[in-house]
Amino acid sequence: MSPSLDSSHIPLPSEVDVLVIGAGLAGLSCARLLSQSGINVHVLEATSSVGGRVKTDEIDGFLLDRGFQVLLTSYSELQNQIDLEKLDLKTFKSGSLVWADSQFHLISDPTKHPWDLIPTMRAKVGSLADKIRMAKLKSRLLSSSPERCFDPPEHSTQDELRALGFSQEFIEGFFRPFLGGVYLERSLHTSSSLFNYYFRCFSSGDTALPAKGMQRLPELLAEDLGDRITLNTSAVDILENQVITQVGSSIQAREIVLAVDGPSAPGLNDSAANQFKSATTAYFSTHNPPTEQPLLVLNGDDDGPVNHLTVISNICPDYSPEGMHLVSVSGVGIKANEVDDFPKKALEQLQGWFGPSIKDWSHLRTYFIPFALPEHPAGSLPDLNGLELRHNNLIQIGDYTTFGSIQGALLSGRKAAELILKNI
Repeated sequence: MSPSLDSSHIPLPSEVDVLVIGAGLAGLSCARLLSQSGINVHVLEATSSVGGRVKTDEIDGFLLDRGFQVLLTSYSELQNQIDLEKLDLKTFKSGSLVWADSQFHLISDPTKHPWDLIPTMRAKVGSLADKIRMAKLKSRLLSSSPERCFDPPEHSTQDELRALGFSQEFIEGFFRPFLGGVYLERSLHTSSSLFNYYFRCFSSGDTALPAKGMQRLPELLAEDLGDRITLNTSAVDILENQVITQVGSSIQAREIVLAVDGPSAPGLNDSAANQFKSATTAYFSTHNPPTEQPLLVLNGDDDGPVNHLTVISNICPDYSPEGMHLVSVSGVGIKANEVDDFPKKALEQLQGWFGPSIKDWSHLRTYFIPFALPEHPAGSLPDLNGLELRHNNLIQIGDYTTFGSIQGALLSGRKAAELILKNI
């Protein structure tokens, strides 16, 4: 993982064309695009590194992303804004191992892995008809543009799956844990538009991780900005075309872009607070991985705190020291007061899956992200074509202004840059 940018020696400007508050993906995207267009832009970041929620820690030679995160290579904003080759992406196998009825079942994408067709069709998770319906759904979504996924009618994902004819067994055994990891909720009340969009993205591209950790993504966005980013400096007040920092200095700007996380935004611009979902991920080290396959393992029984796990080192060997493996274990709907017990209860559950070898796992760290993703029930998504980003004389961006994802964050950053370039 690259070191944090050292901006301690960089003096704060007293006046700029555009001041961006927050160096998460949205803020970096906006600032980078403005800088490329010759705009005098500066970024304030309250913490010691760029990335917002997309950060990676190094612990005892292991790279630990703060929560289970992945890149979908089919995200259009990722393709257009990032040189993906510089991320050195390592890909998951397209499919999942589902634990159900005391055994594992492979649910794979036969169009990407033809040799998995027979095991997938034989898997005792849902029926053959369910798997045929899934193939037809993929074909239908891939035959139209990603934007069409957001066309009405819109309802909950659960209602969408039922309307498509999927059996309750398949919804419970596959879609609920798989989408639980995507949505961070297993009730599947999230908008059906997002279901269609994500399902299309998973089908049309790869699920991947940067070889050196997820933080490489924001670091790559930040590289072109150089001394236009000041770290460890927070904004405490916003006046008309003026920002006051925690050290009392002020910066004048023709445009101010609020790119802080959703919970922090109301304190700076009196906007309404969004509802968010939390995430919990525990990391373990082991000499003997529970599976050699580079894919997601799902809890199809819903009988414990674990929703899904991945042997991260099967995808990215650089996440672990040589001879060791890194296991990521995630739960959905874990409350803050339950986080301390999550690693122990997860190991107890996983011993039933993998046997006594689990006792050799060593706990590295548990992350609880209280504001991991914004809520997106049916009817809550904005009009992405006519996105309203200006609020109270500020431009406000972040994935909560579009939809919760890397795509959503980068999209809001681009839309803000385009808005500013029209008016500055």
